[in-house]
Amino acid sequence: MSKGFMRNTAVMIAAMFISKGLGAVLKIPLGNILGGVGMGYFTTAYSIFTPVLSFVCAGIPTILTRSVASYAANKEYSKIRSARRCSLILAAAAGILGAALIYIAALPFVGFIANSPESLPGVLVIAPAVLFCSVTAVYRGYYEGLNDMLPTALSQVIEAIVKAGLGVGLSYFVYSNGERLFGSQSASLPFAAAAAILGVTVSEMCGTLFIFLRARRKSDSFAEYDEKLTGKEIFALCKEIFFKALPISLGAAASNLLSLADMLTISNCVDLSASLFAPRWEADPFLSRISAAEGGAGNFMYGCYAGIIMSVYMLAAAASAVVGRCVMPRLAFAAETHQFADTERELRLLIKGTAVISAPLTVFMAVLSQPILRILYPFRETEAALSALPLTILSAGGIAAALLGAVCTVFYAYGDFSYPIKITLIGGALKLLFNIAFIIVPELNITGAAISAVLSNLICLLLAGREAEKKLGVRVRYASYSLPAIFAALGGGTGVYLFFRGLSENMGTLAGVLISIVLGSIMYILILYIADSRDSRAVIDILRRKAECR
Repeated sequence: MSKGFMRNTAVMIAAMFISKGLGAVLKIPLGNILGGVGMGYFTTAYSIFTPVLSFVCAGIPTILTRSVASYAANKEYSKIRSARRCSLILAAAAGILGAALIYIAALPFVGFIANSPESLPGVLVIAPAVLFCSVTAVYRGYYEGLNDMLPTALSQVIEAIVKAGLGVGLSYFVYSNGERLFGSQSASLPFAAAAAILGVTVSEMCGTLFIFLRARRKSDSFAEYDEKLTGKEIFALCKEIFFKALPISLGAAASNLLSLADMLTISNCVDLSASLFAPRWEADPFLSRISAAEGGAGNFMYGCYAGIIMSVYMLAAAASAVVGRCVMPRLAFAAETHQFADTERELRLLIKGTAVISAPLTVFMAVLSQPILRILYPFRETEAALSALPLTILSAGGIAAALLGAVCTVFYAYGDFSYPIKITLIGGALKLLFNIAFIIVPELNITGAAISAVLSNLICLLLAGREAEKKLGVRVRYASYSLPAIFAALGGGTGVYLFFRGLSENMGTLAGVLISIVLGSIMYILILYIADSRDSRAVIDILRRKAECR
């Protein structure tokens, strides 16, 4: 195997785990520092940031990636440089407007919508990150359109180092000096959360600076095809990119509004439940202890769900997102050129690859949720105990969320950007209704939020699959493509459970978790190979494809 293959495969694996799992990795040590109350402040700031960020960063880079891949395939190299230039102009303008929007909305948001005035410092600190993320996303989209993942991976590594080191370090410094700076550690929690967010903002700035300097320093292979555009031509191209990107941006913003819906329903429904069913809360020792938490039970449970449960869950869920990013350029090209055999192959690889990666990760997470939380949050026993069951349920249904993301990638590849918005809004409405129905039950509380997430994802997955077959004329074979991986993951998960029970008593929790995951993974691979050898090669095909593309 060539050195180039090994190097590029390592780059792809690094990009897979660093990409969307970056924020999750940061939140684990923060959960130990801030606890449920402080994580409530932290996630409240993120709840206004993520919809704005998604709207600004999702559409333009996606259109640029698709356009660059198409232009490169047709050898229209002059259009590549023009598209990147106009995308950067739009990204900078959108980033500035997005940051300004957060500043304008900060006070009414924390005061009236989130009902968390203590979150204001974090909201103000995170706003500039929108501009940095917007510009960086365009550069990443450009390089990914050329099948070059190295700049994306390197910038993410730099962000990860700065985010983890500076964010956690600043937060710990503020919290540990809380009595001297603010009179008490509890009073320092809003500022400790803001200090962690400052690390996020600085990390995004460093990532932008790196990828900008790399693009300036690295020789551009398309420089000889550069053509000078007039102001009118630049405006026309910017307008074209903007209107193509707008539906994607709306869909991404709508998707992240789900986190805002969780913030509104979880906190308010928990507090309402504690008021309406006070005798049942008082009769349960665990719930009565939570209801006495500073900031209220609603903020505490919301901090556990959004700051702890979702952080750990995203470590498993983020890995499957790389499959869509790898397959989309070729799927888009096959769909555009009407190469039906290639389209079928790319669609099969998308569904299979998503199932092969996501099924074992989510099943293993569901089986080991309780010991994993004890390992990751050793100083937050109450938060870990509260989060175990919701994490199990959320992880068990994680395959549905991963496959739903894969189907949305199919719509994007075919140029249909409106339906993903529609299905996202349907999912948001369902989750809102399910949250209200389940969370208010005292015995369920945030477990109800996990149940509602799984149910809404399953319903949307079925609707999206039917729509893809009817509207796009492609057969989305969930069962034949994903069942072998699910079957193998269940077998491996059973092995993980049995191995952990036998090993943890003699070797301790940490060693038991690690060894049982290794043994369960071996079982998964063997069962998968027996069930369907093509599934076992799906991930290898994806990695080889990226390794062969320079």
